[in-house]
Amino acid sequence: MSTSSRSLFFYQFLGSHSLLIGLLPFFLPVYLWTHGLNLSGMCILLGASGFAFCIALGFWQSFTKTRSLGELVTVTFLLEIALIVVVGLFTAIPGAPLTQQATATDPDGSVSLLISATFIGAANGFYNAFFWTTQRSLFLEQLGRNDTGKNYGNLQIVVAVFLKLGILLGGLLLDNGGFVLVLVLSAIVSAVSLVLLVRSLMPGSRIRTADTRISLVQSLNYKDKVGSRSIFFTDGIFLYLESHFWTLSLFLVVRKDFSLLGIAVVLLAVAFSAVFFIIKNRIDNLPISVVYKIAVWLYAFSWFARFLLDSTATGSGLLVTLILITFCSSFFRLTFNKHFFDVARRSHCMNYLLLKSYASQWVLGIFFSTLGILLFFIPLETDAVLAAVYAGATLLTLVYFLYITGRIGIEPADR
Repeated sequence: MSTSSRSLFFYQFLGSHSLLIGLLPFFLPVYLWTHGLNLSGMCILLGASGFAFCIALGFWQSFTKTRSLGELVTVTFLLEIALIVVVGLFTAIPGAPLTQQATATDPDGSVSLLISATFIGAANGFYNAFFWTTQRSLFLEQLGRNDTGKNYGNLQIVVAVFLKLGILLGGLLLDNGGFVLVLVLSAIVSAVSLVLLVRSLMPGSRIRTADTRISLVQSLNYKDKVGSRSIFFTDGIFLYLESHFWTLSLFLVVRKDFSLLGIAVVLLAVAFSAVFFIIKNRIDNLPISVVYKIAVWLYAFSWFARFLLDSTATGSGLLVTLILITFCSSFFRLTFNKHFFDVARRSHCMNYLLLKSYASQWVLGIFFSTLGILLFFIPLETDAVLAAVYAGATLLTLVYFLYITGRIGIEPADR
């Protein structure tokens, strides 16, 4: 494939999956919340997702060594549909575990909740591993000499358009009891996207893979001179706090309304789309060390603002708070990913990506599983747990300062 064709393929793949994620996976924490899953269950789900992600990475590496890119894309779409089916089996059919929790041997339904969370988390982890690893590998192929920020900005714009469209549709369907419609629409989008994507590929096209097979043990022992180890161990926790805990907080703020949640997320994204577009075209020419440090401080502020947020708040003060949180988080992610992929390009690309994925997912698996077990035996109020987690995240954000920005050209230490 030519460079332009490969780039078009990447954005088509990204756009279709962003739409699919918006239809249900984005709503997963709050959808399950409305079916009785508490914070303990959600943490168990996230822990299972992290461990399953690590297992799936081994399958992904083996698959990409022997199979074509078209086959890899096919499996990715099938895993997304499988996730929705698994969610439906536990929530949408008569007698499903998350609709009939109480039994003679499990009177309060707590064990059923945790079992359901584990299975759904495993399905989520397998899909995430294949989609995100494939997406990041394809993204690495788009990068030139000094255009990481611009390319990542373009990626975010594509994600914003299709993800928000999916969120609006998913919110409306879920509010009207349309889980089956979500499944059908997801299947149609997957089928159409798959046909278009596979037809655009040259026979036998392959995806970029690591130089050698990467293992979990290698990732946990990995060290370099730019502070990657600290980021490997913590960034996954932040990503899941943003995608699940913060989504739950927003859901509580909009009074548990799927449609309003979708609209709120879209409006917050639109509020900064123009600013984001301007920043992404300039960030590659700015002093990354200074910009990165500012971004980390803003990210810390965003978590402190979440800590201060009252789920009963309303009015202009709430709106300003949500806009500030959105801006600080988005700006940090743009800056951090520019730095991360710049380091990856100089550190055996796919090797670095897989090392980070293994370590991040393993640590978050341990973190959330432990938190879930603690909350299972020591139930606490949701608002109190969220506030405590956000306060801890505010302090943990400072770890990002260990990710050195001034020496990204050096090779990783062989130790």
